[in-house]
This record gives sequence, C-alpha cells and structure tokens, in this order.
Amino acid sequence: MIALHDAMNALQAEADSYSQGVRVWMRIMAASYFAGIFFAPWRREALWVVLMAAFTFAFLVVGKVLDPTLTRSVLGSIIHLTLWPLTLFLLWSHVARNRRRTNYPHGLWYYTFKAWLIWVTALILISLVLDAKFLLSLVAGS
Repeated sequence: MIALHDAMNALQAEADSYSQGVRVWMRIMAASYFAGIFFAPWRREALWVVLMAAFTFAFLVVGKVLDPTLTRSVLGSIIHLTLWPLTLFLLWSHVARNRRRTNYPHGLWYYTFKAWLIWVTALILISLVLDAKFLLSLVAGS
C-alpha cells in the first residue's frame, strides 16, 4: 500500500504520459460529467452522472493505494466496465424515461438537459467500447 498523496501523484504522472488525444478525451469526459452539477438539483439523472464521475475518481485513488502496481489504464477500464453500465441503466431505464416524459415541463432548460444527457451517454458508450477493447487486448496478450 502507498499513501493517498503518492497514489494521486502516481495517477497524475501516468495521465500526463498519455498522448495529447487521450488527455483531451479525458478532459472532455470529466468536464461533461461534472457539468451535470448544473442539472443535479432538479434532475436525478444528472446526480447519477456526477456521482459516477466522483466514484470513478475515488475508486481510481483507492485502487492505486491498495495495489500500486496496477496502471491507471487497467484500473480505469475495470472501474468503467463495472460502474458505468449501472449508470447507463439508471439513466435509461423504463422508470427514468417515464419520469422524464411525464413529470417535467418541456421548456428550454429541459431540452438543454436532454442534449447534455444524450452527450454524456454517447461519451460513456464510446468509453466502454474503448475500455473493453483495451482489456481484451491485455487478456489476449497483444
């Protein structure tokens, strides 16, 4: 085990070693997920996305503290493939869709929220595909 500060520094150092494209992708995801803070007081789905992002970060740090040999890429992929499908279920379940259709007025704020929700869903889905591909390549040894 390593100290919390050391774990965070190790995770940041690894992130800094990624290509510019990967770093931009990670920033876009983080900014998009935490933008849910604007909707969270009124929209449960936004709260789920913000919590997903916060838990992802927390689990990355805890994972690095518990096993410093695991890379950020492996930890992140495992966390994403475990936590994010649950988030997608919470965002798009029958209950969530019905709640969006019936309980809220459909003004500009609603359509802004809906555009954000579709955007973050696309980001999550793309990331899940990339994470699965990455882990499968590790397992296959390529």
